[in-house]
Amino acid sequence: MKKLLLLTTITFGLFVAAFAQTDSITAVREAYIQEFPDRFYLKPILTVRNMSLRVDDKVGDQQSVKYEPINNTYLGLGLYMFNLGLELSLRLPSSDEDEQQYGETSAFDFQTNIYTKRWGADVAYQNYEGFYIKNPEDRFLEWRSDHPFIQREDLEVMNFQLNGFYMFNNDKFSYRSSYMQADKQKKSAGSFLLGTTFGVFRFRADSSLIPVSGEAANSDKGHVEAGKFTTLGILPGYTYNFILKDFYLNLSFSAGPANIWTRSTTTEGTDSAVKIRPVVGARVAVGYNSEKFFCGFSMVSQSVSYGLDNIDVNGQTGNAKLFFGIRFLEKGVMKKNLF
Repeated sequence: MKKLLLLTTITFGLFVAAFAQTDSITAVREAYIQEFPDRFYLKPILTVRNMSLRVDDKVGDQQSVKYEPINNTYLGLGLYMFNLGLELSLRLPSSDEDEQQYGETSAFDFQTNIYTKRWGADVAYQNYEGFYIKNPEDRFLEWRSDHPFIQREDLEVMNFQLNGFYMFNNDKFSYRSSYMQADKQKKSAGSFLLGTTFGVFRFRADSSLIPVSGEAANSDKGHVEAGKFTTLGILPGYTYNFILKDFYLNLSFSAGPANIWTRSTTTEGTDSAVKIRPVVGARVAVGYNSEKFFCGFSMVSQSVSYGLDNIDVNGQTGNAKLFFGIRFLEKGVMKKNLF
């Protein structure tokens, strides 16, 4: 009987301690983060999505070549309801003048950034065909008077990216306040991050990725025309929300090693290798966030350097957003949460 009473007392004490700790965590979170359980919002969004390619010649005297697609601007609408945020956007058409100068790009671009209280994720699938060289003034590139920007309609780039990350200081720090506006950070705070990244990056063209003259084209060095890179890496980092009343600034940085399986095609054949290369991720957000209105700018970017024998291929993906939003009181069925 005494043993049963002692066991019951210890069990009750553990439950009390657990509830007390939960209440303490809740109190800390409420002091740093304000949630809006009775409101939903609508926000128009102007987004510029990024898919660029920079090629560096490691053995020759060629300058770096940077490829970009034409018109990556999207107009959309964001909605936060039932404790779930959604965004839908459509690509804006390019003008005839831009297409004549830069060429045409056919693109499918799906990107989503997920932020919860404790973890987050980035998912992207991008497929672009048709690029132009952004730096044609370099003296090693052939100049064509009819097109100031050299067009590469034959170049196709595909990127699949899946990132996941955990925020250790989730009681005081909120990613959702800066990038999703689901709640509001009331005091400055930061958090260490631990993330992973998995991706597949592929490009292919009808000729050398670095434009070469007729003399260089006849040289013995193989010219890269296609490549496929599979990436698996770890991304530790740190993020911080700077708060001044209703204004906020978030700076985030993460970097780490990644194992990259490469397969490239040159004029001489195919080659495969496994290398360890760096992956760098960055996020920036700045804006105004009150109980009824919010507006701001955010940017998410990730870059990977894929090393081959003769060249470095640097892929950069991400998005930049400009937005304005209004919160409304929830009524009726809108008060329910999906999670």
